[in-house]
Amino acid sequence: GGVSEMAFPKTTTKALRVEFDRAKVFIDELEVFGPADYRNNLAASSSGTVLKEDPEMEVDGSLVWKANDGEYGTMIWKGFAPKGSKRKPWVEIHFKEEQEVNRFRFSSNREYYFETDYLSKMPNGQFPGVRILAQQADGSWHELGDTKKARQAINEASEMKLAWNQMHGMIRNLASQGPQHAFIGRFQKPVVTKVLSRGSPENPRDEVMPAGFSILKGDLGLDSSTSDQKRRLTYAKWLTDPKHPLTARVMVNRLWHHIFGTGIVPTTSDLGIAGMKPTHPELLDFLASDFIEKKWSSKELIRLMVTSDAFKRSSRPNSLGLQKDAGSLLLWRYPPQRVDAEVIRDGVLRASGKLNPKIGGKSFRIHNEKKTYAQWEVVNNHGPETWRRMLYQERMRRVDDQMFTAFDFPDCGQVRAKRPVSTTPLQALNLMNSAFINEQAQLIAERATSEVGGEKSVQVKRVFELLLTRQPDEDELKASLDIELNLLARTLINTNEFAFLP
Repeated sequence: GGVSEMAFPKTTTKALRVEFDRAKVFIDELEVFGPADYRNNLAASSSGTVLKEDPEMEVDGSLVWKANDGEYGTMIWKGFAPKGSKRKPWVEIHFKEEQEVNRFRFSSNREYYFETDYLSKMPNGQFPGVRILAQQADGSWHELGDTKKARQAINEASEMKLAWNQMHGMIRNLASQGPQHAFIGRFQKPVVTKVLSRGSPENPRDEVMPAGFSILKGDLGLDSSTSDQKRRLTYAKWLTDPKHPLTARVMVNRLWHHIFGTGIVPTTSDLGIAGMKPTHPELLDFLASDFIEKKWSSKELIRLMVTSDAFKRSSRPNSLGLQKDAGSLLLWRYPPQRVDAEVIRDGVLRASGKLNPKIGGKSFRIHNEKKTYAQWEVVNNHGPETWRRMLYQERMRRVDDQMFTAFDFPDCGQVRAKRPVSTTPLQALNLMNSAFINEQAQLIAERATSEVGGEKSVQVKRVFELLLTRQPDEDELKASLDIELNLLARTLINTNEFAFLP
């Protein structure tokens, strides 16, 4: 899987001929571009372009039109040279009329390539080389470029070889640290949308113009002829307009939910009639307007929330409060909540002094390199190379990491407004017996010993400081003196005090 591209001197022609240097080629899409517009594929069949192949190299069920139908993926054209023949596959790209062209691109299962990362480790030269020719007015073919000659020229010129190596180093760096492809999308001309009578596609009635909800003043001034790009941009501007009644409130409510455990509107994904009413409507309005005034700064909003009286309150209960508001929605105390799976794991690493605080760069992986059509397997979820913040852990859908999914770490294949919070025996077993916790408890004990010396009571106090950020009381100190430090560390990791916000 992958994409190959060749630039060549611009030329005006009615047809291009592409000759491959392999006996077998698998192509999902051929594309040709000109200097006028690098986004307009002149080879697309929708432009009237027709492909021709060698009749002797046709493969049953693999027609050449699949290579310019605009569909990437497994819909491929196969060109196979006859056995024993020295000839190689070729394809001719015949435009509807003369075109100025200067770039050719072809791909083999492009979607498959972006689905996986291990395919990028294929050795150089696995992709077929090409020779590109343009048809002249008298019908003859003139060569525009040849990858074989280009590679030879690079190898023979030291300056070019150095530049080639530098460029590919940058490409590798970009692949690991640059923007990642989440999916492959193609802009298409939108169809006219109509109301379907009784939901039947065979009974279209009134035309529906592209717009937002009318109750939210969503008339965008568009019609069915508006391009897809303009529709998206106009909708985005409407959605983020400060006058929009919902956007700022939804965002504020979402951040409140993360900081206090429950949103001002408890149904974070539904602020409509079907959702719950806000517990503090005036507070929601104030925060939303303040958010807009501060230029939609999430950082400023979070700073305001965490310096508030409500956030700084203890979660300690009292009988009157529990009687009036057991769910703590009215904020008479800080609502008790367990920290997320990531915080538990990173907190343990921080206590042992092994957390790597590096910001940015490539994620770390706990899985194997997946074989095609196989499932991912967890091969190392607690070695030193994984001791970065869990934020940087590469996660695969539907795969249990065999450690922190017990703490309601979400399945990456699901979209959820709120994580569930459960209390299960698996959690205690995990924090007491997992290889990661055992290893880190030993490291915490070693850190405490190295930092404060050999007196047991001082070591115990340091373990409490590292994990609970406080000194032990008299009873705790007395009980801790008789057990090994690593067992003490494991015990403290298993306390509610470590796993819950105070």
